[in-house]
Amino acid sequence: MKTALKIIWKILATILKVAALLLVILILAPIVYLAWRAGQPMSMPEYDGRTYYELLAERRQAYTDLATEYQAGHPNVDVKSGMCYQTELAVSLGNTLPWAGVCAASEFIPALRFYGPKSRQMGCGQMNGTWLNFPVTWWQTFEQLLYKDILSTASQGPVVYCRLPSP
Repeated sequence: MKTALKIIWKILATILKVAALLLVILILAPIVYLAWRAGQPMSMPEYDGRTYYELLAERRQAYTDLATEYQAGHPNVDVKSGMCYQTELAVSLGNTLPWAGVCAASEFIPALRFYGPKSRQMGCGQMNGTWLNFPVTWWQTFEQLLYKDILSTASQGPVVYCRLPSP
């Protein structure tokens, strides 16, 4: 009897370990894909074939140059060097990337279709996405949202030394 119980517990433990491993893989796979995809040329023509990493480097340098130039012309203003880039990066990765994931997942999970007219204009729920192409759809949606929500509006920002033209 004890031997049978031990075997059952070993089987359950193995099943739990396999399930945990699959869960980790399901969580990490899209993250790994997105990190890899960020090193590939972006698909929208507005990005001129740059990778996301190249775009980030260009934006960081442009923000630094703009802040330095503004500080030289306005010595009495406390220019926070690096703030503009860090804010843009935080919004891009903390808001736009997850929102793009929700938009992409709404392709095959109708319960996620709670977004407004702007997201419908972006194509949320209309991209023929599936579980199999979820990371690809996520990245394409991220590119669109990044450009339309952040990069194209940066020139209108509230802080003068953060106003960069869109790429």
